[in-house]
Amino acid sequence: MLSNVTVFCFMASYLVALGLELARFLRKKSGYLRPLIFLFSLAGLVAQTAYLFNRARETQLPPLLSSTHDWLVVFAWLLVAIFLFINLIDEELSIGLFLFPLVLALVVSSYFVDDVTNTLVQPAIRSWALLHAALLVLGGVGIALCFVVSAMYLIQHRRLKQKQNFSEGFNLPSLAKLARLNRWALMISAPLLTIGMGIGIGLGVYVRKGAQAISFVDPVIIVYEIVWAAMMISVIFILRKKQPNQKHIAQLTIWTGGLLLLTVIGIQILTNVRILNFDSWHSFYSSPNEDTPGSTAERIVS
Repeated sequence: MLSNVTVFCFMASYLVALGLELARFLRKKSGYLRPLIFLFSLAGLVAQTAYLFNRARETQLPPLLSSTHDWLVVFAWLLVAIFLFINLIDEELSIGLFLFPLVLALVVSSYFVDDVTNTLVQPAIRSWALLHAALLVLGGVGIALCFVVSAMYLIQHRRLKQKQNFSEGFNLPSLAKLARLNRWALMISAPLLTIGMGIGIGLGVYVRKGAQAISFVDPVIIVYEIVWAAMMISVIFILRKKQPNQKHIAQLTIWTGGLLLLTVIGIQILTNVRILNFDSWHSFYSSPNEDTPGSTAERIVS
């Protein structure tokens, strides 16, 4: 049964979970909704795990290396796994209302990128390429969490300032706790992205000596450099001040996280469907004229 799992299966589960989160936010008595949210999220994660396993078996490559499509699905998988973990240790925290829109955005985006197997990763550098992709996706998840925590901080700050009361199903941590979480997420993400980018540069220099050259004006690489620079500005801002303004940090990191999600995901879609006239080593595009199974056009129509 799980061998026939499609993207729509787990996307539908996450859509239902988001709907239940919204119902939990709007209703005063919503304790019965939490187990349903957890079950639909877990069902979606199981289906998504089976999908990634089937993809890895078909392509004979880890999902992080096989295609842009699989990379985005892994990104979404990690966010759902984090949601379930947080839900187990703090059942009242309303993080799903913030995380599931990001998860759905990633899953929907995977429809618009190519799922053709990456043939450019040479066996000699496969381990380094996997480490490079893993560090980038983990750093990206960290930045996405910074975005979520910053959004929660700003909402909680406004809520306390205006003395607003939300429903019992919408609970946020204290400002101090959110500030600590934001700081830790940012401090962990910074070295992950930095090391991941460093390995990527090393791989680029190595591959340029062979038949398959990587261009350092690749739009995906440029976007990651911009995101990395914005993130480092945030880190420097935090470290330079003994008591930085936490609201300013939240505003800065929410822009950084938003930049990552909009530009990295957006540039992958644009380069894959050829709206932008760039050749990206990170997108494995098949011409619509080629009879390639699983092409972007075919997947959208189906």
